[in-house]
Amino acid sequence: MNAVTSPTSASPAFLRRLRRLLTHPGFRAEPLLVLARAAVWLGCVALKRSPRFSLTSGGEQLRVPADLRYTSVTSFVLRDWSEPELRELHQFVSPGGVFIDAGANIGLYTLKAARLAGQEGIVVAVEPGTTAADRLAANVAMNRFATVRLVRKALSDRNGTAVLHHVSAGGDLQAFSLLGDSATRDGEEVATVTLDTLVEELKLPRIDCIKMDVEGAEPMVVEGARRSLERWHPTILFEVNSAILHRRGERTDGCWERLEAMGYRFWRLQQGRLAPIAEVPSDFCNVVAMHEAAGAEAPATAALASEVN
Repeated sequence: MNAVTSPTSASPAFLRRLRRLLTHPGFRAEPLLVLARAAVWLGCVALKRSPRFSLTSGGEQLRVPADLRYTSVTSFVLRDWSEPELRELHQFVSPGGVFIDAGANIGLYTLKAARLAGQEGIVVAVEPGTTAADRLAANVAMNRFATVRLVRKALSDRNGTAVLHHVSAGGDLQAFSLLGDSATRDGEEVATVTLDTLVEELKLPRIDCIKMDVEGAEPMVVEGARRSLERWHPTILFEVNSAILHRRGERTDGCWERLEAMGYRFWRLQQGRLAPIAEVPSDFCNVVAMHEAAGAEAPATAALASEVN
């Protein structure tokens, strides 16, 4: 875990991220508010204080480390604008829904999904990284979300143990992967479990939506979830990071190909609406996968404005 640096020594990294913010949809929507938050966060880092803040207007509360890593900065400055799929999560999680957060980190998706699913829903937050899981547990407890089940394991294609590598992604050592590469800093041994096994252990009635952000290990998660995917056809939100996969010598279409063979089709969120795509994106982004049996009407039914959060 990185030591917290002074604002003076860390300001170049902060300014690089600030430049990226200027083209971000969240900045375009709320420019003055975003800039004000950025200034406040610099002060928090200088004072080494981690304030409690609202992730969305729905009231979910969150704390992040007082540093200039990607997760901390974007969470505080952009809130749920940090990713289109997080902002539009209401399109995929309904009251009473069952949501799996694979690679939950400190809980952005977990917290919002818990509020959207409500008291009748279930949110399974899977996070094997010790530091991240501790922060996740604290954030869940802060919100008193009794429907969240925290699993301190890594989803994989087999049950057992593995090394969870700490990967520098955007300067953020809260990024963890079962796949190592030249950017790997260190690691920890963690328990692994397939999603199919987890469904049985937790006695889940079904799965409605899965979010996967496991730094290139998405194909392994899919392999370990085949029974569940073929049975319930949940919507899947998964990360595509072609640059990291190329660096590791991994295929960029591994997750895509497996899901497509099961009958899934693919979309990207653009200004709150789902646009179909026919090939793996070359840029860093998230992809929405919906089964052809359940998602044939997705573009029509999911074309909702970004007003609800």
